Amino acid sequence: MDTTCMAAGLFPHPPIMIPEIGGKELSRMALTVKTEEEAMKRMVEKGIDTVVIISPHNLCFYDGPALFLAPSISGNLSAFGRPDVSMTLSIDPMLSEAILKEAEPLIPLHRVDEAEAARYGKTLTVDWGTFVPMYYLLKAGFQGRAVMLSPCFSNYEINEILGTIVERSAAKLGRKIGVIASGDLSHKLTKDSPNGYTPKGILFDQAVMDALKRRDKKPLTSMTPDFIDEIAMCGLPSVYFLFGVLGHRKAAMPCFSHEGPFGVGYGVCLYLPEKEPEKEEIHDERVKLARESIRYFLDHGKIMKTPHDLLPELKSRAGAFVSLHKFGALRGCIGTFLPCYDNVAEEIIHNAKAAACDDPRFPPLSARELSDLTISVDILSTPEPASLSDLDAKKYGVIVEKGTRRGLLLPDLDGVDTPEEQIAIAKRKAGIEPEESVKLYRFHVKRYY
Repeated sequence: MDTTCMAAGLFPHPPIMIPEIGGKELSRMALTVKTEEEAMKRMVEKGIDTVVIISPHNLCFYDGPALFLAPSISGNLSAFGRPDVSMTLSIDPMLSEAILKEAEPLIPLHRVDEAEAARYGKTLTVDWGTFVPMYYLLKAGFQGRAVMLSPCFSNYEINEILGTIVERSAAKLGRKIGVIASGDLSHKLTKDSPNGYTPKGILFDQAVMDALKRRDKKPLTSMTPDFIDEIAMCGLPSVYFLFGVLGHRKAAMPCFSHEGPFGVGYGVCLYLPEKEPEKEEIHDERVKLARESIRYFLDHGKIMKTPHDLLPELKSRAGAFVSLHKFGALRGCIGTFLPCYDNVAEEIIHNAKAAACDDPRFPPLSARELSDLTISVDILSTPEPASLSDLDAKKYGVIVEKGTRRGLLLPDLDGVDTPEEQIAIAKRKAGIEPEESVKLYRFHVKRYY
């Protein structure tokens, strides 16, 4: 399914960017204003129906992001001395509901209407993190609807998953969207900053802007909580959300700037995702069998029988893992490292059903999710004893064993680059303490998509 995200970017939200607030001071951030005006103009020229905007200054929850629902939501800049500067956004109800529905089995996404907001002593409002970027989008001529979100600060990866959910939900509806990830960078860039100063502030800003330019968030994942607290930012969750929206799609970047005239980092970037070329689908028999097994169980509530006309490679015996991903996020993974059934086909049939319905980390799969799944099947070689020097995180999977406790990790996983990382994760899965000695085994995997 090709994307209907026409444009997406990071945009700052200092109220001083509004002419009625900033006045002459606006000239001190002329580069940011110029870049944002150009970016919003390009976004509108893409013919978007709806803008999806995530702001860290709306009502936020500890355990997950939030989506705000009402026919329309209004706000003004009374907190900054200008109650006369106001706006009202019409909310896109269909896309909002689609996002909530898709998120349900994957992440805790809070649905916040007027009644829910009132429970926290709040009202639905266009907060300044939403107001400032929307001011420039409306100025550029946008006349469509909006979806309003707030991020999660306790788990940045949840925001990335939310981004993939937003993109896929819009694509399924055929809704052309623009995405605004609202956020400022370090608030401690200069010694005259009202928030204080740290030399780490500029290091953070450089890392974020470099990650955006290179489309590589990995340097951001190594930032410690203490480092993030010290540099005082609000935009990192929105950056993760932006990475989720973009996924691995190619995108042009016509607009890019950074400055910090008031001791706060203001980064602007705009991506214009490119249409993906048509790909010839490869239907491997193992993956087809896994999907058929899941569909049969969802339809009939029982395990399907093994087909009679098996290919020769499905008649052998071997361990097998079935992994399910939805919108790029893991949705289930169950397998056996040694064969438990008469042939590979039976192994796949049982493990596919288990990955869909019995993985304790996720709720059972629903029938409506099946079409959104990306399924892979790993066929394992017989494990062999190994030492640390025999391991290769990209080439071999690893099994750790301590008495009756055993943990396994497949090879070539995102974010797992060394044998030491493999072993540490496998130990955690088995309930083995980091300092405990273990027996090691390695195995080859042949992965099918």
